[in-house]
Amino acid sequence: MSLCKKCYSLINNKYVWILVIILSVFTGVIAAQQDVSCYHCHTKVVTEFRNNIHYNKGFNCADCHGGADMANSSLVSYSVMSGNFIGRPNRENITDICSKCHEQETKDYKTSIHWEQIQKGHSEAATCTDCHGIHEIRAISDPNSSSSHQNSPATCAKCHSNKEMMSAWYYGIKTDRFDTYKESFHWRALDKGYELVATCADCHENHKTKSTTDPTSTTYPDNLPKTCGKENCHVGVNFDEKIATGLVHDKESLHTGELVFNKTGMSPQIKDYYLGPFDLAYWIAIFFKILTTGVIGFFTGMVILDFISRLRIKRRF
Repeated sequence: MSLCKKCYSLINNKYVWILVIILSVFTGVIAAQQDVSCYHCHTKVVTEFRNNIHYNKGFNCADCHGGADMANSSLVSYSVMSGNFIGRPNRENITDICSKCHEQETKDYKTSIHWEQIQKGHSEAATCTDCHGIHEIRAISDPNSSSSHQNSPATCAKCHSNKEMMSAWYYGIKTDRFDTYKESFHWRALDKGYELVATCADCHENHKTKSTTDPTSTTYPDNLPKTCGKENCHVGVNFDEKIATGLVHDKESLHTGELVFNKTGMSPQIKDYYLGPFDLAYWIAIFFKILTTGVIGFFTGMVILDFISRLRIKRRF
């Protein structure tokens, strides 16, 4: 029997085909077992992680989520879900995971009011991932980073403009911090593209953020001259007591037309704006609004009257 006839008979043999199909399925199952990667289930997350500065430095899923590090080509094997695999870290443990590499940052963070609130049971207080992102963490020099100089005010505002969060978890922190910052020269310069201008972290620090009532805080009244006068800011400026204790996040929303006769418990910064029961910042702002509107209205009226008068004179002749 020729070779061609032998091949033809094999092709037409149904048992041969059955054997081929079984072998194909078996081989496929083995291959799948060896190549079930995080990407197969977590496509979006892994795609984000590929923009992560940690991915560029050789880190993979197991470095944060634990488990057996069994890499298959560029993918992480399903076998990662064994050993010390922790899955999704809870918010209390995120800092411990980051501290494996970022020791100094963690030490600084654990002196902050954010960490203090987490220790008190307020798990939604800001932790590493709230500022830096989760899977798409970028270098702070990256303009797309949530913690870059340009983007940091908006990142802080995600929490500090949330009325429910601030009242429930931080017991009454004002939620107009970002809005009042936008009234400042710092924001206007930043919005125009200037980089050497103060944002939240420049005054409050980033990892060591503390309450303004904490004597070790950079925004404690006695420490403001040093904070404002640091390198790349207002170096050499002589800050007198009045400037150092002035309102930083100032805006008309902080002032009202309410007459206040009893100022017990009022902060010295706010009290300086009062003349008797009147909040001068509010009433002076109202006065200038009326004055500006009145002056513009008056001269607009004069121009209109002059135009009408000229039309009438032209019609006579």
